Amino acid sequence: MISKTMIVLANSVKRSGRCLAGKEVVRSGDKWKVRNWIRPVATPDGGEVSVYSMTQALGHHPNLLEILEIPLDRAVPLPDQPENWLLETPIRARSWRLLGHFEWAEMPKLLDCPAQLWCDPASGSRRVKEGYPRVMPEPASLYLVKPDKIESIRIWSERRHPSADYDTKKHRVVKLRYAGVLHECDIDDPDFAARYYPKFPSADEPAIDVKLARPDATLVCVSVTGAFHGHHYKIAAAFFEPPLERRE
Repeated sequence: MISKTMIVLANSVKRSGRCLAGKEVVRSGDKWKVRNWIRPVATPDGGEVSVYSMTQALGHHPNLLEILEIPLDRAVPLPDQPENWLLETPIRARSWRLLGHFEWAEMPKLLDCPAQLWCDPASGSRRVKEGYPRVMPEPASLYLVKPDKIESIRIWSERRHPSADYDTKKHRVVKLRYAGVLHECDIDDPDFAARYYPKFPSADEPAIDVKLARPDATLVCVSVTGAFHGHHYKIAAAFFEPPLERRE
């Protein structure tokens, strides 16, 4: 068993569970030294972590920017998700420890500054071909970035064909620019959803256009999914908005 300490930078919705991820930190005097990304997974093939298991292990639902000490078994990197670490099983009650909260003023220490994100012009702005992460100069499926610009955030529903399994399809998409390239990411941040669209619009209701208070200073944890029908899809796993300034 290995214990690692990480800052929670994503706790995004994944099927019926969550994709938990963050950056490892170690103590350096009275400061935290930031290391690499960690994605705790429930199975060696990258299985999602159940909300119940996380809540039992920590005593509450993991929140963004919490600093957690988590028991892990071993690294289980996948070719397209090199950050994966297998959780110690079974996940025991109160086996995760809350060590504090990371401060907004320290966020620049966590930022990634890749030359570009996942860019595959042949596949459009929303996805890349299967296997793309593994051929990157430095394979990665997670970044915390400051976009050049957040172009739009739109939430809407549309009716599907009568033969489809579901009557409507829900869309939550952020369009952002990074290194001059436009990316379209599906939003899987449950905290962001609770803040801006706790009630999802129906197909008969107008779309919701989310207006952030400080889009110029908002950070986004972006990711790519595992391969699905030959592609990896881009995800906005978490939004980090600056605290609102207090008015005297």
